[in-house]
Amino acid sequence: MFELTQSPFGKYRLYHLHHRESGNGFSIVPGLGANVLEIQFSGQNVLDGYQSPEELEAGKWGKSALLFPFPNRLRDGHYSWLGRDYAFPINNAATQNAIHGFVRHEAFEVTRIELTTENAEITCRLDYRGHHACYPFPFTLEATFGITDRGAFSATFFVKNRHREAIPAGLGWHPYFRLGERADAHSLQLPACSIVEINERMLPTGARTPHGTFAQSAPVGETVLDNCFHVDESNTLYHLTLHHNGRSLTLAASRDLFPFFQVFTPPHRESIALEPMTCNVNAFQNGDGLVTIPPAGDWSAAFLLEYR
Repeated sequence: MFELTQSPFGKYRLYHLHHRESGNGFSIVPGLGANVLEIQFSGQNVLDGYQSPEELEAGKWGKSALLFPFPNRLRDGHYSWLGRDYAFPINNAATQNAIHGFVRHEAFEVTRIELTTENAEITCRLDYRGHHACYPFPFTLEATFGITDRGAFSATFFVKNRHREAIPAGLGWHPYFRLGERADAHSLQLPACSIVEINERMLPTGARTPHGTFAQSAPVGETVLDNCFHVDESNTLYHLTLHHNGRSLTLAASRDLFPFFQVFTPPHRESIALEPMTCNVNAFQNGDGLVTIPPAGDWSAAFLLEYR
């Protein structure tokens, strides 16, 4: 039977959903971005998450951050929508762009917890009033995370437009994974895809190049990646897989929902970020994969993480 344990995490509350027999479970802090701190399979934590409230509040590397209303970078923070201009704060100093939206800094409320013998789920909800001038469009965002006793972790997202007009949206998740102590010791396998060519500010140039380096599982070694990839149309369902020491971790997603993904090897080389994204980098300007949610309309997306 899955169980729930709650404990203080600084000024926040940590929810730990776990199954004693299988060793599967996860920990989440809804009060700051619905941030997932750990994912355990057979007692092994495969997520490089924040270890303390101070780390979570600092938000370095954007670990396990929910990226909404846009993932990745937005050139100069500016965009136009329905004839009006808006600007997000420049929060990526290295490239002088806006990055990753804002909901990772918002307080979510727990609205549902389900515990059974086979699975556990928690739903966290954000009712955004439209109070940021950069995105004055009210919405509700629900994030449901779940885990089974068979080694599968799921993430499901639901967005409801509460604005009187259509709103633009893109979504991503920013988890860092590890099966061993160093990123270099893993092997990586990617689906048929093209790399999104970028300029010195890490913004798309408009070109894409077929990428086959990890078409078959290959050692990461000293490879440095901070790149967006576009999934080939031949993939209805695609997989991003890490291998290490006889174990594998696979993120499975639908191309229709997540046609882009980012792979990032941070300088500390302790983990590898595999980031599913519903749109391209700079989508609020180039429109590539950008979702339009009509007034009173809704939109949802989901992916699965499997451990073997």
